[in-house]
Amino acid sequence: MRLSALAFSERVKARIDRGEDLVPVRGVPVLPMPQHVVDAVSVAAAQPHARATRGTPALREAIAHTLRSTHSMTVDPESEVLVTHGAQHGMSVALRALVAPGDSVIVPTPTYFFDGMLRSAGAQPKYVATSSSDGWSIDPAAIRDAIDGTTRAILLCNPNNPTGNTPTVEVLRAIVDIAEQHDLYVLSDESYERYVHSGPGYVPLRSLADSTTPATDRIVTVTSLSKNYAFTNWRVGYVHAAAPTLTKIHSAFEWDAIDVGSVPQAAAVAVLSGPQDWLEVEFATMKQRRDELVRAVARFAVPAATPDAGVFLLADLSASGLTGRELEESLLDHGITALSGDGFHAPAGHVRLLYGADIDSVSALGERVGAFLTSGEVGQLR
Repeated sequence: MRLSALAFSERVKARIDRGEDLVPVRGVPVLPMPQHVVDAVSVAAAQPHARATRGTPALREAIAHTLRSTHSMTVDPESEVLVTHGAQHGMSVALRALVAPGDSVIVPTPTYFFDGMLRSAGAQPKYVATSSSDGWSIDPAAIRDAIDGTTRAILLCNPNNPTGNTPTVEVLRAIVDIAEQHDLYVLSDESYERYVHSGPGYVPLRSLADSTTPATDRIVTVTSLSKNYAFTNWRVGYVHAAAPTLTKIHSAFEWDAIDVGSVPQAAAVAVLSGPQDWLEVEFATMKQRRDELVRAVARFAVPAATPDAGVFLLADLSASGLTGRELEESLLDHGITALSGDGFHAPAGHVRLLYGADIDSVSALGERVGAFLTSGEVGQLR
C-alpha cells in the first residue's frame, strides 16, 4: 500500500500540468537556502566523506545545543542522538528496533500515516479515536483502556498532523505514567515545533525524561528538519532517546542506511547554528493564515476545530455526502487541494486543508470550499 499523501500529490501535479486552476497551498515552507547554508554545502562537497554512522559529531552537537537552549534539556550528543534520513525514516527504524511481530501499538487518531511503518515492523496498530468536540485532545484514560497483553508501545504525533492539537504537559505526563506502569515504549513524532500558534504550547516528550523517571529509557522522540527549517529536499532528521534505547535503534539503522551523507549533515549544522531570521518570514504570519482559513470555512458553517499548531485544518465536509477518493476528486474539480481524512483515520467526510500559502490564496481556498458545499453538483451527489 502506498503512502496516500504521495499518491495524492502525483494526482494534483497531473492536474496542474494539464493547466487546471488549483489554489496553490502547501504543507511545508518553500524558501531559498540562505547563503550561510549554501557556503557550508560548498565546503562539505569538496571534502572527503568521513563516515559517522550515528551522524557527524558537529551535527549531533548542534542538535543537542538546540535542545538544551530551547527546552533546557540534558542531552548527550554522543550516546542519545542518531541522525536519520528524515523523521519518517527515524520512526520506521525505531519501530523495527523496539517492537516485535505480533506486538500491538496504541495510536491516538486522527494522526500521521504510521500504518505502513507499523506493519513493516510486524506490529498491529490499535487506534484510539479522539474527538473534534474537545479539539482532538488525547484522553489518557482511553489509552489505558486499550492496553492488553500484546501492547508494546504508544505512538504519538506532537504537534499532531492533521489536527494541529498540541498535548498538554499533564496529558503527556499521564501517558508516560501509563507507559511506566505497563512497561511500554512511548514514541513521539515531533516535526512541527515551530508551527505552534496558540494553546498550551509544544512540550517535547523527552523533556519529561530524567534520571529519576523510571520510564526514561522508554521515551523516544523523532524529529524532522524539513518543516522547522525549510529543509525538505535534504531529508535530515534525528532520533533522541536514552543511550541503551538508542543503541538498539542504531543497530537497526545500520542495516538500513549505514549513515546519512556528510553534505546534507553540513547543511543541517549550518541551518541549526546560523541566523534564524530568514525563517521568521514563514512563521511570523502562520497564525494569521490559520485564522483566515478558520474564518473562511466558518462563514459556510463548516465544522472544524481551530488547530493549535501546524499548517493544516481538519475540516468536516460530511455534509457533501462524499468520502475518501471521491471527495478528493470532487474537491479537485472545484480547484481545492485537500487530502481525505481516511488515511489519517479521521471520521468519514473529513479532509485536511492546508494554509501554507499567501493570505489571499488561503482566503480563496476557504471561499472555494464554501462554493463546493453549496454547488448544485454536490447536492445531486448526496
